[in-house]
Amino acid sequence: MKNTKLMLLAGLLGLALTGCGQTPTDSSSSGSDSSESSSSSELPADTITNDDLPKAQTTFVDEDGETQELNIDRLFRNSNDPHVINITPESGTKAKLLVAPITFEADASDPNDTIRATDDLYEKIRIAFTGTPEETAAVGGYISVQEFYNQSSYNKGGFDVVVLPCWVNTGMTPTEFNNSGSTYNGVKCAEFVREWYQEEWAKDGHGELGADWEYEWTDFDSDGDGFVDLIWSVYTYPSDHNQDWWAYVTYTSNSANVRNPTVKTIAFASTDFMSSYNGYDSHTFIHETGHTYGLNDYYDYNNTWKPMGSVDYMDQNLGDHCAYSKFTLGWVNPWVLRESDIDGTNGVTTAKITLRPLTNTGDCLVLASPNYNNTAFDEYLMVELVGPYGLAEKDYLNGYSGTTGFTEPGIRITHVDARVSGNSELNSTRWTTWRTDADDIGQNGTTVRLSNTYGGRSGVGTDSDFWDHTETTGSTDYAYMCEIGLIEASIGDTNCMTSPSYNAGMSSLFTAGSRFYMGDDSTWMKNFFPSRSGLWNKAQTFTSDSGRIGQRKIEIDETCTSNFSLRVNSIVEDEQYGAVATLTVTLI
Repeated sequence: MKNTKLMLLAGLLGLALTGCGQTPTDSSSSGSDSSESSSSSELPADTITNDDLPKAQTTFVDEDGETQELNIDRLFRNSNDPHVINITPESGTKAKLLVAPITFEADASDPNDTIRATDDLYEKIRIAFTGTPEETAAVGGYISVQEFYNQSSYNKGGFDVVVLPCWVNTGMTPTEFNNSGSTYNGVKCAEFVREWYQEEWAKDGHGELGADWEYEWTDFDSDGDGFVDLIWSVYTYPSDHNQDWWAYVTYTSNSANVRNPTVKTIAFASTDFMSSYNGYDSHTFIHETGHTYGLNDYYDYNNTWKPMGSVDYMDQNLGDHCAYSKFTLGWVNPWVLRESDIDGTNGVTTAKITLRPLTNTGDCLVLASPNYNNTAFDEYLMVELVGPYGLAEKDYLNGYSGTTGFTEPGIRITHVDARVSGNSELNSTRWTTWRTDADDIGQNGTTVRLSNTYGGRSGVGTDSDFWDHTETTGSTDYAYMCEIGLIEASIGDTNCMTSPSYNAGMSSLFTAGSRFYMGDDSTWMKNFFPSRSGLWNKAQTFTSDSGRIGQRKIEIDETCTSNFSLRVNSIVEDEQYGAVATLTVTLI
């Protein structure tokens, strides 16, 4: 999980809201198609295909006129909390993930002090983080953190993992370490590693690092921003969710130091999270590393609902990252379909879309809301083909930690509301304006406003993360919004919006012959959209933030409607990719 206390602070940075009446600058960029769509010449004149659609953008122009990557890390950097970087295009430089095996002095009086630092356990840590596919297969392991992110990012966002050549002993018992200082154990471990490393490096033969150790401390600041890219502390003490012995990612308030890089983002987890897969299980490390890139948890801290239905790496550590996560990280550029593309204005009323599995190819489609800003940071529907392929195969077929995956291919549709706020809004206006322009988001955005926790981020005194139905129902009535939520093909009384332990299954996916449509009479809109109608979240604007639910002035843009209709024509087996889906999209 991500450190909740510090996530709450991010939620306080501000909120902005724009209605559908504002039109952002469209700076869409087309990329090379990664799907083999039917040629337009073979289809009716009123039909377009993937080849006719623009790609979304994952860049912005900064204050100096330079093109920069627009991803979730950019938002954190704007708030002075840099996360793991993608490979820099100019140099091909990868971030360095420094893994520190942490141990403590034995404490015979502590019945929980049961994990010993051994050569065998060290080797399990090494393989869990850096093992090649051949190494993990030989020991019955899962997949290494390094290999997972190389594959999941399509080699755009992987990193070099460096495991320290020895155990780092804090010189304290676990209890003494836990009671030392006032900060988190994870931060204390990372700071200890920094000091220990520099002391060892300065010794003859580099001390415990060894004479052949090649990395200077500054090598772990690959982008030269004065912060170590990431320190992963893996400790030998049983995890305890009720204490500060758990798995999490958090940050320090340190200032940058280019000559002697300081600790900023850290990850922390016990070796007991490795117990599955013969002790070589990396699932938890992969999930927490997702946070170090900037991804939020997609499960509910208040344990009320399950917006992603458990089947995602940022939910229950399962399969692969979803298309939305990869979009926010700049790893995929979805095709973008707007209503205006098929409204008949230019004689076009139909889009025929071909998708291959996301995990293998990066194929995905955005069905855009009105005035969509062409980035990951807006409201839209994300459409992707998922199934037991690539990184997802093992978990989808075998399940993991009580959660099962999608054993057959199908179309997953999610509703994303990743609109961004920034920390420069004044308190009097921060709740009534959103940052919508890509360049403004890149320059000034600091946080995706919504979360997947029911009720929104705790600690925000006045929020706008719900749709207020008070005026229409006559009593206090509201529906909370989420950052990303599954829209299920089959809607039961128990579903991802009603159960905190819900596990989505094949009935949640749209398969051959099934249809999804939006609009006021749509069952999907009434169950999965906070408006409970054919209106997007952005149709609602709070014009006053005095008071809480049911007390503020609200405007509704009735023209901000959703009118897409999607039909899955076919999903067929494919020797190269596993499956290929063909969709038809029209307007209702």
